[in-house]
Amino acid sequence: MNSSEPNAKMEVEEDEAQGSERPPSVVERYFEQRFKINVKGRQREDHCVLSHSNRICIITLAQSHPVVAQKKTVTSVNFKVNDNLDRLDNKVTGKSKRGAQILKANSPLCKITCDDGSEYTVYSCIRGMLVEVNEHLSQKPNLVVDKFQTEGYIAVVLPRLHEFEREMKSLLSHEDYKSKMAERDLEAPGDT
Repeated sequence: MNSSEPNAKMEVEEDEAQGSERPPSVVERYFEQRFKINVKGRQREDHCVLSHSNRICIITLAQSHPVVAQKKTVTSVNFKVNDNLDRLDNKVTGKSKRGAQILKANSPLCKITCDDGSEYTVYSCIRGMLVEVNEHLSQKPNLVVDKFQTEGYIAVVLPRLHEFEREMKSLLSHEDYKSKMAERDLEAPGDT
């Protein structure tokens, strides 16, 4: 038996272990995750803002939001936020995003209804122009649970150039979010 065989086997096992790591997703690679927790004072209704270096921001539910955390069955996602305003009517044209609806941080984007009767309103969390809403959620509402950071995104928002940094600083970093979630779990371990 060759004395180098055990070392070769160890190297193969190490390579296999390293090779089993999945590559980063597009979201992990190109977007910075920022978070707003307890949106509008509602416990655990946390939102995520994925910000790209070009200022485009994607609004999603955070992993800790009850819809995602409890893997609820979503029956509808309604972009008609009140009698006078339907986010699906947002029509944007051109480089300057002409016709975009202007959003404040507390502007509602949609209402999510679950089969257990619970309803949740998703808010913009940042000021900016509404570039698009995810129309696919009307036909496949459970994407907000199954693929909440990719195909289940809620909307795309473009903050103004001079407001972008301020808007991002108003949100929690991923590290601060994880820390807050750990604190929350210590305060009420069984409460969801």
